[in-house]
Amino acid sequence: MKLYVYEHCPFCVRARMIFGLNNVPVELVMLPNDDEETPIAMTGKKMLPILEISKNETIDESLDIVHYIAEIRGASCLTLGRDSKIESWAEDASKTIYELAIPRWAYSDFPEFASISARQYFIDKKQGAFGGFSALVARTPALLDEINQRLVELDVMLLNKDNIVNEWSLTDVILFPVVRSLSIVKGVEWPRSVDEWRCRLASQSGILLHDEVAI
Repeated sequence: MKLYVYEHCPFCVRARMIFGLNNVPVELVMLPNDDEETPIAMTGKKMLPILEISKNETIDESLDIVHYIAEIRGASCLTLGRDSKIESWAEDASKTIYELAIPRWAYSDFPEFASISARQYFIDKKQGAFGGFSALVARTPALLDEINQRLVELDVMLLNKDNIVNEWSLTDVILFPVVRSLSIVKGVEWPRSVDEWRCRLASQSGILLHDEVAI
């Protein structure tokens, strides 16, 4: 199996997680961000992740990939129940997180931005959706203040996970990519439970955080 992804993409992270957590081998293919031809030829749209099961069989929705791998594994690591409050937090906080992360992703050394054209493609698309990056970066202090307060709320929700080891839920798969997106941002204040949870999940899924290259 091949999994077509971008390094920065939170939906790609969802798909990558289930392979790492379930110890299922997969070949990762990092596409250039401006490669429209490959995904359109495979699924009819320019969207990742794409799981290529065989030459004529693909799955292109992140949670569909998660469910597929969990099923074929036979003993999924996603044994815990979902938490609607945490999932609501992820949905509500994602706008602020992406406003912080997206302009920083654009200037990060990720494989999907290896060429000038691929990087510019991303910049043009995201500025069209989120507004100018200069304005977003100028709002960093206010956005950081907002998200640091929201992380304190999340910390309380994650307290009951402190003693859980090697057991996860679909909620973790939904939340981790959002929180991981924030790791590209300098100045984030990570509460203890949130920090321990994200580091433990990064380790067990094999997906690096971006703390060391934060901007």
